[in-house]
Amino acid sequence: MDHAPYRTRIAISLFLILVGAAAAQVEVSLPANLFKSEDKIDARVVKKGKLSVSYCVEMGQGSPHAGTIESTPIPFQVERKNEDKWSVLLIGPDVGSSQHSVTLSPGASSEFPFRLNNIGEMRLVLDYWIGERDDVCEGTKKGRKTARSNPFSIIKN
Repeated sequence: MDHAPYRTRIAISLFLILVGAAAAQVEVSLPANLFKSEDKIDARVVKKGKLSVSYCVEMGQGSPHAGTIESTPIPFQVERKNEDKWSVLLIGPDVGSSQHSVTLSPGASSEFPFRLNNIGEMRLVLDYWIGERDDVCEGTKKGRKTARSNPFSIIKN
Protein backbone atom coordinates (compact mmCIF):
# COMPACT_ATOMS: atom_id res chain seq x y z
CA MET A 1 0.00 0.00 0.00
CA ASP A 2 1.33 3.42 -0.99
CA HIS A 3 1.32 5.88 1.96
CA ALA A 4 2.70 8.83 -0.02
CA PRO A 5 -0.68 10.59 -0.57
CA TYR A 6 -1.47 10.24 3.15
CA ARG A 7 1.94 11.67 4.15
CA THR A 8 1.52 14.54 1.69
CA ARG A 9 -1.87 15.46 3.20
CA ILE A 10 -0.40 15.41 6.71
CA ALA A 11 2.54 17.58 5.64
CA ILE A 12 0.25 20.10 3.95
CA SER A 13 -2.06 20.19 7.00
CA LEU A 14 0.84 20.81 9.37
CA PHE A 15 2.21 23.53 7.10
CA LEU A 16 -1.16 25.32 7.00
CA ILE A 17 -1.50 25.14 10.79
CA LEU A 18 1.98 26.63 11.29
CA VAL A 19 1.38 29.39 8.74
CA GLY A 20 -1.94 30.26 10.40
CA ALA A 21 -0.32 30.39 13.85
CA ALA A 22 2.48 32.67 12.64
CA ALA A 23 0.06 34.99 10.85
CA ALA A 24 -2.01 35.67 13.96
CA GLN A 25 0.78 36.85 16.31
CA VAL A 26 -0.25 40.54 16.58
CA GLU A 27 -3.49 42.50 16.29
CA VAL A 28 -3.76 46.27 15.86
CA SER A 29 -7.08 47.46 17.28
CA LEU A 30 -8.93 50.76 17.63
CA PRO A 31 -11.83 51.69 19.94
CA ALA A 32 -14.02 52.89 17.04
CA ASN A 33 -14.07 53.19 13.26
CA LEU A 34 -15.03 56.89 13.05
CA PHE A 35 -13.12 59.85 14.53
CA LYS A 36 -13.11 63.61 14.09
CA SER A 37 -9.97 65.45 13.01
CA GLU A 38 -7.63 65.84 16.04
CA ASP A 39 -9.65 63.41 18.20
CA LYS A 40 -7.54 61.26 20.48
CA ILE A 41 -7.24 57.76 18.97
CA ASP A 42 -6.15 55.05 21.40
CA ALA A 43 -4.57 52.40 19.18
CA ARG A 44 -3.66 49.12 20.84
CA VAL A 45 -1.11 46.48 19.88
CA VAL A 46 -2.35 43.15 21.23
CA LYS A 47 0.03 40.18 21.37
CA LYS A 48 -1.65 36.94 20.35
CA GLY A 49 -0.01 33.55 20.24
CA LYS A 50 2.73 32.05 22.39
CA LEU A 51 5.82 33.90 21.17
CA SER A 52 7.14 37.36 22.03
CA VAL A 53 7.33 39.94 19.25
CA SER A 54 9.47 43.04 18.75
CA TYR A 55 8.68 46.29 16.93
CA CYS A 56 10.11 49.78 16.60
CA VAL A 57 8.60 52.84 18.30
CA GLU A 58 9.28 56.31 16.87
CA MET A 59 9.77 58.55 19.94
CA GLY A 60 9.93 61.88 18.07
CA GLN A 61 6.36 61.63 16.76
CA GLY A 62 3.93 64.48 17.48
CA SER A 63 0.19 64.94 17.01
CA PRO A 64 -1.64 68.25 16.36
CA HIS A 65 -4.13 69.36 19.01
CA ALA A 66 -5.66 72.79 19.64
CA GLY A 67 -2.87 74.66 17.87
CA THR A 68 -0.04 72.79 19.60
CA ILE A 69 1.86 69.55 19.05
CA GLU A 70 1.59 66.73 21.62
CA SER A 71 4.31 64.13 21.95
CA THR A 72 2.79 60.85 20.78
CA PRO A 73 5.28 58.04 20.22
CA ILE A 74 3.83 55.39 17.91
CA PRO A 75 5.08 52.23 16.20
CA PHE A 76 2.74 52.54 13.21
CA GLN A 77 2.77 53.90 9.73
CA VAL A 78 -0.53 55.59 8.93
CA GLU A 79 -1.95 54.90 5.50
CA ARG A 80 -4.77 56.79 3.75
CA LYS A 81 -6.87 55.32 0.97
CA ASN A 82 -6.84 57.39 -2.22
CA GLU A 83 -9.38 55.92 -4.63
CA ASP A 84 -8.48 52.20 -4.49
CA LYS A 85 -4.85 52.53 -3.38
CA TRP A 86 -3.35 52.83 0.11
CA SER A 87 -0.44 55.26 0.55
CA VAL A 88 1.64 56.22 3.59
CA LEU A 89 0.99 59.58 5.23
CA LEU A 90 4.20 61.47 5.94
CA ILE A 91 3.46 62.41 9.53
CA GLY A 92 6.75 61.53 11.21
CA PRO A 93 9.37 63.92 12.55
CA ASP A 94 11.85 65.56 10.19
CA VAL A 95 14.93 65.51 12.42
CA GLY A 96 15.94 64.64 15.96
CA SER A 97 13.75 61.59 16.41
CA SER A 98 14.64 58.62 18.52
CA GLN A 99 13.69 55.03 17.77
CA HIS A 100 13.50 52.24 20.33
CA SER A 101 12.93 48.52 20.00
CA VAL A 102 10.04 47.23 22.13
CA THR A 103 9.31 43.58 22.92
CA LEU A 104 5.76 42.48 23.71
CA SER A 105 5.31 39.26 25.68
CA PRO A 106 2.57 36.71 24.99
CA GLY A 107 -0.83 37.93 26.21
CA ALA A 108 0.39 41.52 26.71
CA SER A 109 -0.75 44.69 24.99
CA SER A 110 0.46 48.28 24.60
CA GLU A 111 -1.58 51.40 23.94
CA PHE A 112 -0.45 54.26 21.71
CA PRO A 113 -2.65 57.37 21.77
CA PHE A 114 -2.25 59.77 18.83
CA ARG A 115 -4.21 62.31 16.76
CA LEU A 116 -4.57 62.99 13.04
CA ASN A 117 -5.63 66.16 11.28
CA ASN A 118 -5.88 64.48 7.87
CA ILE A 119 -9.34 63.39 6.77
CA GLY A 120 -10.39 60.28 4.87
CA GLU A 121 -10.22 56.51 5.21
CA MET A 122 -7.14 55.41 7.17
CA ARG A 123 -5.49 52.31 8.57
CA LEU A 124 -2.50 51.62 10.79
CA VAL A 125 0.35 49.36 9.68
CA LEU A 126 2.72 47.73 12.17
CA ASP A 127 5.90 45.90 11.15
CA TYR A 128 7.04 43.36 13.75
CA TRP A 129 9.42 40.44 14.20
CA ILE A 130 9.03 37.21 16.16
CA GLY A 131 11.12 37.03 19.34
CA GLU A 132 13.06 39.57 21.37
CA ARG A 133 15.21 41.58 18.96
CA ASP A 134 17.13 44.83 19.23
CA ASP A 135 17.71 45.35 15.48
CA VAL A 136 14.10 46.08 14.43
CA CYS A 137 14.66 49.84 14.14
CA GLU A 138 17.53 49.34 11.70
CA GLY A 139 15.25 48.60 8.75
CA THR A 140 15.98 44.87 8.63
CA LYS A 141 13.52 43.08 6.38
CA LYS A 142 14.52 39.53 7.23
CA GLY A 143 11.72 37.90 9.22
CA ARG A 144 9.51 41.01 9.13
CA LYS A 145 5.78 40.46 9.49
CA THR A 146 3.02 43.04 9.12
CA ALA A 147 -0.24 43.65 10.99
CA ARG A 148 -2.88 46.12 9.83
CA SER A 149 -5.79 47.68 11.67
CA ASN A 150 -9.26 47.63 10.22
CA PRO A 151 -9.90 50.77 8.15
CA PHE A 152 -11.26 53.78 10.03
CA SER A 153 -12.47 57.21 8.98
CA ILE A 154 -11.41 60.70 10.01
CA ILE A 155 -13.95 63.46 9.35
CA LYS A 156 -13.71 67.23 9.71
CA ASN A 157 -13.99 68.48 13.24
